[in-house]
Amino acid sequence: MKKPASYLLMIIALLPVLLINACSNTGSSPEPAVSQEPSASAQNANNMASTYPLQTDQTLSYWLLSPSTLNASIYEVPFYEEWQKRIGVNLKFSEISASQAKESFSTMLASGNLPDIIEYNWLNGLPGGPEKALSEGYILRLNDLIDQHAPNLKKYLQEHPELDKLIKTDNGDYYVFPFLKEGGMTQQWSGPVLRKDWLTELGLQVPQTIEDWHTVLTAFKSHKGSTLPLALGSQTHPLQGFLDGAFIGAFGVIRDFYVEDDGLVRYGPLEPGYKQFLSTIRQWYAEGLIDPNFTQTDRKALDAHMTSSDAGATVASGAAIDRWEQALTATNADAVFTFAPYPVLNKGDKPKFGQFAWPYGAEASAAIAATSTNPVLAVQVLDYAYGEEGYLLFNYGKEGLSYNLNDGKPELTELITHNPDNLSYLEALSIYTHTVNPGPYIESRELIDNLAVTNEDHNYDVWKTDNLQHVLPPMTISEADSSEYARIINDINTLVDEISLKIILGTESLDAYDNLVKQLERLNIKRAIEIQQSAFDRFKQR
Repeated sequence: MKKPASYLLMIIALLPVLLINACSNTGSSPEPAVSQEPSASAQNANNMASTYPLQTDQTLSYWLLSPSTLNASIYEVPFYEEWQKRIGVNLKFSEISASQAKESFSTMLASGNLPDIIEYNWLNGLPGGPEKALSEGYILRLNDLIDQHAPNLKKYLQEHPELDKLIKTDNGDYYVFPFLKEGGMTQQWSGPVLRKDWLTELGLQVPQTIEDWHTVLTAFKSHKGSTLPLALGSQTHPLQGFLDGAFIGAFGVIRDFYVEDDGLVRYGPLEPGYKQFLSTIRQWYAEGLIDPNFTQTDRKALDAHMTSSDAGATVASGAAIDRWEQALTATNADAVFTFAPYPVLNKGDKPKFGQFAWPYGAEASAAIAATSTNPVLAVQVLDYAYGEEGYLLFNYGKEGLSYNLNDGKPELTELITHNPDNLSYLEALSIYTHTVNPGPYIESRELIDNLAVTNEDHNYDVWKTDNLQHVLPPMTISEADSSEYARIINDINTLVDEISLKIILGTESLDAYDNLVKQLERLNIKRAIEIQQSAFDRFKQR
């Protein structure tokens, strides 16, 4: 049996997060809490390292997106039962589906009736971000609480100052217990992929440039009967297939803000490269090289395309590719996919953009409500995951059940690798560990890297780019600028998506791009760039 790839785990974990990244607070703000710091009685709690299980009969309320698991309820997931047993605290969970997250989150904030712990994207999920969340009295400033009651997280951040910088506001305020990625394949899991057996049959090489890609896709259509040579998913956005830099990055831009080598923030759709991108993809679409329904292709449809002769190329996670290969080889032993580098314009150039995540992306990080009557207990509960025992539980599960130690290193048991109930690796891990879901813990690089299927065709180094030199870090818009920025960017995002799709689909001419630029200027895009530049400059001074 093949070893599983990590990336199905990663993509399923991140989809709910992507769906809520643009969340906004549509309700009125509750009155600020009386205090942003724990009460005097809480301050008198033991400041030493916590001894687990904690001795308490108190229950904490916990709001989060429903984890990716086969079980109908979080209360039926062995991991969450074991976690509560280890910490000695009963947790009352409120599970929210990804489709309901935005509305539920806004309603909750407006009501002022907040649970003790709220697991969410506090960086991007609320206009004004964490600074507003703190000043409006939604959540607690955690600096003193972490210093006095979270020795595990405190130690980890002291040992990793590059991460410490990422998880604070410009004012130096800690606001969440973060979801952190250790590096390697926990940060990079997706890229372009093609049918290698088709390339071999047609005498073609793995494409490097945009011109190479046009040649290959044309050959797939003409000689393999592919009805949609390039298939792209749109689970979270109609332009999803291009958002991480695939194809658009070849023209030196993305459909977002980014930073150039000179340290100046740019907005991709304003740059000449964006028009070149639209022109190219418009041509490919007109020639039938792209799925005509790419704006509506969900995961199920993409699976169907890639496990048939419909499609020969896409942009996907490594694990999805493994899944497709296994399905194809059941009827065609020669079917195999190969990774391809992110395309460039000129052969030999290094790709500027591509999927590569910052080690802290803010998704599913846990804040403590300012109204919580048990802030110290909440901190102790969350700090468990950042210690050695918690690290093993969250990544590997329970020793003797889902993993054993071999020479001091954890190894997954057959409960995961050869599940007796015929569960896949993904399904088993989702039940006995936290690995398949983002959350307030440190995701193990060793585990994820070891889960990945790597060989000559599945070489993750092929997907390397200069992405982190150009995509903006997890920085914050200041509270003073937040309302203005939200008004500007909401209108801009709607306009850019609408005009971009019309140009690609051929319902508007390429000349519509020039009008788009004029409209962006009228919508005050330059002011949005100024706000992003200020945020980036402040981030560099942290």
